[in-house]
Amino acid sequence: MRRWGFLLGLGACLFVAAACGHSPSGPDPTPPPGPGPNPPPVATPPTLGVTRILGFGDSMTEGTTSPSLPVFGALTAGIPESYPYKLKALMTARYTAQTITVLNGGHAGEYTSQGRDRLGGVLSEARPEVMILMEGANDLNAMNGAGLTDIGPVVNDMEDMVSDASGRGIQVIVATLPPQRAGGRNAGAGPLLAKYNGELKTMASRKGAMLVDLNALFPVSLIGQDGLHPTEGGYQKFAEIFFDAIKGRWEVPSTSVRR
Repeated sequence: MRRWGFLLGLGACLFVAAACGHSPSGPDPTPPPGPGPNPPPVATPPTLGVTRILGFGDSMTEGTTSPSLPVFGALTAGIPESYPYKLKALMTARYTAQTITVLNGGHAGEYTSQGRDRLGGVLSEARPEVMILMEGANDLNAMNGAGLTDIGPVVNDMEDMVSDASGRGIQVIVATLPPQRAGGRNAGAGPLLAKYNGELKTMASRKGAMLVDLNALFPVSLIGQDGLHPTEGGYQKFAEIFFDAIKGRWEVPSTSVRR
């Protein structure tokens, strides 16, 4: 009888525990928290494989109607109207993790022979990795006005400048000259302009220089009243064209990394 009473009492205890939601082994352990959401990737800014750029040429590099920069003195990005100044602004806005230097080596009124003689000193001061070379408009205007047609010496001067820079390990961008507005007082190149630009393309290819066909990319509506120099909006367009060329050639794509 005592044995049966013990068994009945034990069964009653188990029944009460089950009814109250408890197991004989105690409460269930709390499950561990699951993994949280993955943090979003962080994009690193794009970078450029070159950081020192020199614009070299005549008044269309220096900047149109503003006073001439001094021939001597430390190089800077130049006056705000000039394309090197505007190019620097574009570079700075995009390549935020780098310091990009753009220098203005333009000199208004210059002929290519004068630029050839001046270039060595400018390169030594600027120490660029890339040089944008655009020159020859003053030669063409003077030649056409005098009835001369042999542009060979002008192209040769340009080739000498490409050779000088390339020999120093500098990568060269040769730019064709933009269109001129017919009837302007400084629009004197006439039919020599197309011939010169064609020979520049051939020379650049032969020398292994990068060519930017500014003439094909630049609307004549952005040439000012004198028929030769761009408006300030035209200089902005110059900067954008050169920016796109440099970006396409030397930009290192940005990458996404997880924290």
